[in-house]
Amino acid sequence: MVVLAAACSYTGPAGSDDADEALLGGRVTSSAGEALAGIPVRAHRESSNITVSVYTNSQGEYSFPGWSDLSAGSHSVAIELADFEPVRREGIMLSAGQTERLDFSLQTREPSVMDVTATDIVMALPGTEEQKFMLIQCDNCHSMQWVLKDPHTREEWLAIVRRMFGESRGSRNTPGTRAVRQKQYIEPLTDYLTSIRGPGSSDQIPFQLRPRPTHDAVARLVVTEYDIPRGGSWEPYIMRGDRRFAWPHDIIMDENYAYYTDHYTDILGRLDKKTGEVKEFPLSAPPEMEREENIAPGQINATPTREPRRGTHDILFDPQGRVVFGRRDLSIRFDPSTEQFTYWPSGGGMFGLDPEGNVWHVIDEGSLFKVDTTTGEVKEYKIPPVDGIYDHEVDSQARSIINVWGNGLLRVFDPRTEEYTDYPTPTPQSGPRRGDMDSQDRQWLGLYWAGRLAVFDPNQGEIREFPVIPGTEPFGAPFPMPYSAAVDEKNQIVWTSDFNSSRIYHFDMNTEEITEFFMPHPYEVRDLTVDKFADRPTLWIPDYRPPSKMVKVQLR
Repeated sequence: MVVLAAACSYTGPAGSDDADEALLGGRVTSSAGEALAGIPVRAHRESSNITVSVYTNSQGEYSFPGWSDLSAGSHSVAIELADFEPVRREGIMLSAGQTERLDFSLQTREPSVMDVTATDIVMALPGTEEQKFMLIQCDNCHSMQWVLKDPHTREEWLAIVRRMFGESRGSRNTPGTRAVRQKQYIEPLTDYLTSIRGPGSSDQIPFQLRPRPTHDAVARLVVTEYDIPRGGSWEPYIMRGDRRFAWPHDIIMDENYAYYTDHYTDILGRLDKKTGEVKEFPLSAPPEMEREENIAPGQINATPTREPRRGTHDILFDPQGRVVFGRRDLSIRFDPSTEQFTYWPSGGGMFGLDPEGNVWHVIDEGSLFKVDTTTGEVKEYKIPPVDGIYDHEVDSQARSIINVWGNGLLRVFDPRTEEYTDYPTPTPQSGPRRGDMDSQDRQWLGLYWAGRLAVFDPNQGEIREFPVIPGTEPFGAPFPMPYSAAVDEKNQIVWTSDFNSSRIYHFDMNTEEITEFFMPHPYEVRDLTVDKFADRPTLWIPDYRPPSKMVKVQLR
């Protein structure tokens, strides 16, 4: 499809103050000469790990602002989209104090199924919204292309579904969530897969590209990608957790560096925000604390390895600026000044830090633990078990706020009274997943299954919800699934994402208006973190699936 220019006028990047300092700018049109809006133009500096993208405005104009990470030197400049023939200009020399002009004329093409997102595929399939909602959840571990690659009989599909659900989740029901991996959905999902990809079905997977946003705000985005070691490349049939590659899960940053966890390798990564240089720090826990690898061999299409059962997720700074992160069996602290690790034999992938820097983590079976990071003492608090926990924050009053996505509720535990209170989300089965605290002790979070951004005020006991796509119903098309949220109080913004379509969303805390942005590459977003040290609104994203990257999103 051809993206047409918006009818309204726009004094976008080419006419703004930062355009005067731009090293590169130009115009993008269709082969018929029409201006194309919302087109990402990507510039990669040769012999570097940095790629910077900007977007065209309603006149088809683009420019890289002088403050961006684009620098003098030789670059390749490209436009790579599913619905246009890719174009690339090599050896574009940029010089300080000069603006190189580079125009593009794009030829439309028939997109390939290998270039589209899970949303594009599922929206084009026959079936009910309930059936599609079950199916799209498969992309949490692997691509939708892989799901539909080969036809199978019903018996074969049943065996595959049971294997994918796993023995534990596939043997019980969890009615508080719309997660597909439970007993009640085995037969319905099997029947749906058989109906669309049974014996004799077509090898041509249908899809329909979701239109890219072309509103004026798109041209405000500047997106910088930093390649990381073992980042890998796009493989349509890769299983989540393939140990050949890095799987960056979470990110935090101080004034100089961004630190990230690697979900399937015991490595802490650190990226220099000024140079893009990445350094890796291997973990080396004492033998008595070390886990077994416990990696199961791949069972589908001879995948080399599948995911281990445990990995590092959450990462935070303690009050002294030291990096704390968690694994299911360990709490770990990294001191940037000495580059040394400290370990405690109690931890969780999701955890919170209280104002004193102590770790709080919880397990589904009904225990909340406090790890005193000064003495090493571990204290256990008994709380009722739940069906599934996916995030854990601690507020300024040392209260734990626990996102229980398996029961569709938020649990608040107060250590002063050792009592807890449960707050169900307004939309049942919504899947509260991950979030971020603001200065008022409110948690902003993604309601994954329901397609909502939410804010929870534990002082008032109130939860409010906002659809990330205005007008959409919970669990309905086009099935947005916001994995996490990040608060930028300085600029009064809350950011969230859609796991299925490579979109991110900008929520205005004052007007409660939400703006959709299309990313220049299909990032898999499991974490969002605001850079509080940046001069302008800045968000960092670890791109989880190969080609894995660290991504910086800025607003002009």
